[in-house]
Amino acid sequence: MRDMKQNQGFIVDSNHFYKIALDSYERAKKGYERHMQDDALVSIIFSAFSLEAFINELLALAKMGKNDGLKEDFLDKLIEAIDESSSSQTSGGKGKRWKSTLEKFMLASEALGSKFDKGKAPYQDFADLFRLRDCLAHLKPEDLIEYYKDEPLAFRYLGRKLTKSLRGKGILREATTIESITFLVSTAKAAEWACETASTMVNVMLDKIPKSDFKNYGTFLAYRVFFLPPTHLNTQNSVKNAQAIFRDYVPPGRKFSEELIQERREEALRDK
Repeated sequence: MRDMKQNQGFIVDSNHFYKIALDSYERAKKGYERHMQDDALVSIIFSAFSLEAFINELLALAKMGKNDGLKEDFLDKLIEAIDESSSSQTSGGKGKRWKSTLEKFMLASEALGSKFDKGKAPYQDFADLFRLRDCLAHLKPEDLIEYYKDEPLAFRYLGRKLTKSLRGKGILREATTIESITFLVSTAKAAEWACETASTMVNVMLDKIPKSDFKNYGTFLAYRVFFLPPTHLNTQNSVKNAQAIFRDYVPPGRKFSEELIQERREEALRDK
């Protein structure tokens, strides 16, 4: 990604992707359970997209913190963990080494001093979400059917490993003889699970950031509001939860309204 200069910022897009996922989940809930819910597939894909965008935005925020003169020891480690152009992660210190989103989250958590456990939640759901995302994005004909020799019209589904893993979560379509992965995950329950996984991963990652000037960036408070879980979708709950978030995370005595007014005054002076 491009390095930012002083007095530069960036557009946050992860929240837009997550909003698409939530809206699609809401539409999937209103559909008929026995019909294929295309909106559920949209929700699953964009939940994954939102996490891909978030971890790259976290890298941008870390670099912005360095440009702002922040001295936290973990910033260099965090940048090293996520950045694909980091010299120590490449062959001979040149070029780029691709990192998956799963790897970026794992390395970032380690850099922040609280490494995810691959065998426990929420990382298990996170890994399954991206296995499903990759399966749908690069779909291969692996939903195999085996025909019986003596009965040409009789067959059985062999399925795939991912299907067996997801079935344990209770999110797949059950009353069906069709074992297609795209059909099985086209449910409101799968969409809700995907959104919940995205929300949880973002908030857990924010929790891992040590107390510091970096953590006091207003952007992180915004992420808390952007990535509310799907259970808090209605407007009344969203407002209450947003207010609770700001009470919990805003340092005592800090007034964002006054800071915003001061920033606008400074911008006006610079523009003269």
